[in-house]
Amino acid sequence: MFNYINELLLWLHDHNIDTSFWGEGNAKSVVHLWDEISSGEISLLDDPPRRIVHVVQVVIRRDRLVLLEAEQVMENGSHRFRNQPPSEKIKSGESYQEAASRCLQEELGVTPEAIRLLPATYCPRTELLDSYSYPGLLTEYTFHMVEAEVAGLPREPFWRGNEAVLLGDPVKRHRWEWRYDRSFVRV
Repeated sequence: MFNYINELLLWLHDHNIDTSFWGEGNAKSVVHLWDEISSGEISLLDDPPRRIVHVVQVVIRRDRLVLLEAEQVMENGSHRFRNQPPSEKIKSGESYQEAASRCLQEELGVTPEAIRLLPATYCPRTELLDSYSYPGLLTEYTFHMVEAEVAGLPREPFWRGNEAVLLGDPVKRHRWEWRYDRSFVRV
């Protein structure tokens, strides 16, 4: 594994991506990037150098509110404010529906029987952004947004511990809130 991380470091260096601040504050480390690659969650492309990520975002509505991840508490005690619906990277070979179900089970602790995806609401979009987790590394995100009905969720804000599969994930806890958010409200 160390040889692969060294090769990844060389690739980053060869593409003038400064990793000296990775692993500090809210930034993830090169080891986290390697974990994403080896788990099939992301890939890297050369021209221009960028991280390719497919993310499912699940919109859960209750009346005029949507469930959003308000913040994350990191391993080092820092907080990262999110304001995003439940989201999960889609693994290689996984459909957006499979990833959405896995996301809700891992992020919210619900059973598969409590989840009903609404395929008619599915909407993909692609954006090229500087990565918040890996500063200096452009990331091409394809967001696969879908709505779902989920039984048994608390009506009040709640915390969930991180049930991440990858060891060493820097996120320890997530806070969820029902919020009115225009970016997720149907017109």
